[in-house]
Amino acid sequence: MLWKSLCLIFALITLVNCDARIRFRFFHQGAAVGDYTTANFFEIISHPNFVRTRQTVMFHHSEDNTLTTPQVQDVLNSYAVNADLNFVMIHYDNANTISTGNSVDLAAGISDSLLFLFNSGYNSGLMSLIGHGLGAQIMARASRNVQTDSNRRHIIGRLTGLDPLDIGLITGLTLGRLSSIDAQWVESVHTESGSFGDLGSNGHIAFFVNGGETQPMCGQTLPGARARCSHEFGMTYWAESVRSAVPIFPSLQCDTWNNFMVGQCNNNFVSYMGRANWSANLRGTYYLQTNIQAPFTRDRAPPF
Repeated sequence: MLWKSLCLIFALITLVNCDARIRFRFFHQGAAVGDYTTANFFEIISHPNFVRTRQTVMFHHSEDNTLTTPQVQDVLNSYAVNADLNFVMIHYDNANTISTGNSVDLAAGISDSLLFLFNSGYNSGLMSLIGHGLGAQIMARASRNVQTDSNRRHIIGRLTGLDPLDIGLITGLTLGRLSSIDAQWVESVHTESGSFGDLGSNGHIAFFVNGGETQPMCGQTLPGARARCSHEFGMTYWAESVRSAVPIFPSLQCDTWNNFMVGQCNNNFVSYMGRANWSANLRGTYYLQTNIQAPFTRDRAPPF
């Protein structure tokens, strides 16, 4: 109730949309140093630990996850100690808030908050939005909203979808799916299909890890548990890339997993999946294999 009251008060003062369900937590050197609502998120620009000339990473976890989910914690811990950027985690008191039925409204609350921040002087090109599962589709919609609502005066610099959720036809029509039009540069990382992941939600560059359908280290007996494990491994891979000081997860540009596995793409262009890979010129479909235990990155791109 306190958060809702504060959100409404700030909304009346600032004329910014208030959605008390959405919280923004700002981390600096591994510690949470600020909590904001949609109505006062723009005030982060005045926080003594917020550097307005640096990249800001904003992460949105998926449905059924919370800040205490191990894979979410892995991402959080990997980013939170990085002094070269500002890191913000979106979170909710109630995990059930993140649903396809709420997704359009949640995206609107996030985009309104971002627009007010950009109008307060922060460069939208320095903003990197990352989402997992349904969080990826919500962030994609928020990124599109920023463009539309600002008449393209503000465009998000980077959008990353970690195994974007297959949201189905109806939600796809209302929410939309992650695509290359959503930001200056859009990437997708696919780790599961059939139960959670949408292989059709692709950015300028798409990475299919171990083929993108299932992950070999997920050996659960029940198919649903195996699919969930594969779906959430996108966060594990990404967190490993954040912790690395150099580009990792070498990947080959290739048209299919079968062609990748038989070596037909061995001489093709090599790119790298993860945080260090940010180039507006990169395009296409890439495949890669991983180790079955940490560290998951391999030293070479061709299969073996």
